[in-house]
Amino acid sequence: MAKKRQKKVVSRRSLTLLLIGLAAVVAMMIYKLGSLVGGVSAAEQAAATAPVGWHSIYHQPLDLPLKLVRLAVFSLFNDHDQTLTRLPNVLFGALAIISFGWVVKLWHGARTALFATALFATSAWVLHASRLATFDVMYLWTIPALLLAQAKMQRANNRAWVFYGSMLLWGLLIYIPGVVWLVLVSVWWQRAAIANGWRQFNRWWQRLAYLLAGLVWLPLLGYSLQNLTLLRTWLGLPLHFASALPLLKNFGGVFVHLFIRGPQYPQLWLERAPILDIFTAAMFLIGLYFYVQHWKASRSRVLGTFFVLGAVLVALGGSVGLSLLVPLLYLVAATGIAYLVREWLQTFPLNPLARSVGITIIVAAVALSCLYNLRAYFVAWPHNSVTTTVFRYHL
Repeated sequence: MAKKRQKKVVSRRSLTLLLIGLAAVVAMMIYKLGSLVGGVSAAEQAAATAPVGWHSIYHQPLDLPLKLVRLAVFSLFNDHDQTLTRLPNVLFGALAIISFGWVVKLWHGARTALFATALFATSAWVLHASRLATFDVMYLWTIPALLLAQAKMQRANNRAWVFYGSMLLWGLLIYIPGVVWLVLVSVWWQRAAIANGWRQFNRWWQRLAYLLAGLVWLPLLGYSLQNLTLLRTWLGLPLHFASALPLLKNFGGVFVHLFIRGPQYPQLWLERAPILDIFTAAMFLIGLYFYVQHWKASRSRVLGTFFVLGAVLVALGGSVGLSLLVPLLYLVAATGIAYLVREWLQTFPLNPLARSVGITIIVAAVALSCLYNLRAYFVAWPHNSVTTTVFRYHL
């Protein structure tokens, strides 16, 4: 009885923390959503005025998940303002954060998930991509969604909805330009789990539904990709390839933008500030060390494959942006936090004071990192002179 009561208390506490976290994410995502930078950028103005009916989706269905949400929102509110224009992106930003936290919880437990999700949710880059009416948020959602599907399929325990949901998710993700390569890699890594799901379905209609879950999205995509220009965009390829030397410079530039100074995209970033703050960068290095030490583990190889493939797609100069890689940095940083905490607690297994001091230091560092990123996004970026020149349009 005592154990059951303890489990109920822990479950209620976890549920309370989850609800508080979700409320904080929602509040942060919608705070001054339509007024933070005054106006909208040219890309957002185009998104607000572009046709989003079934006819336009039929002829150009790329980024289908976001277009479907925009169709629903814009149909309900014909005269959508700046807030409603950005609201569909907020939804996928929140999905990216939830998927990220879920993956970290499955990998490292609830405590690390709390720390890492706080860092990821308050990341200036995540806020930029989630609160602007562009398609960049699709890439922010991609990696967490793929890894969540992979983690759930490996722990499915005969749960049919996991297999159906994963197939549907893959079908939706292939509409995002360039992501088809990541989906194919993910399917290859999960081929045993896919076959296991097939064996679990004993009735013909279950197996038919399993196939349709992955194939139902293909006819629309196949029809639209008869356009060769659209086909190149879908593959994540540029219309014109650069020569070898510029491509190598672009590939090196990906690492410079991620680890040294951010890209000069005033609509997405603050001048040349680094994407990772000092604490997150330190945790990333610790996590990278861990994965290098355990390179033969499947998780290490999956993350490494995703990163190299994503870096190549970004370097090619097509439609794939850095938002594809940013969640990977924070997932590795989450591993760094988990590794650091584990080593500390193993060093002081019986000293409650030392254990508490270690956790308190991590909490303080995470809080300072979150505060730094929130100030960078909500204070420094909107008051930058270059930012105001970009967001000069109005709806």
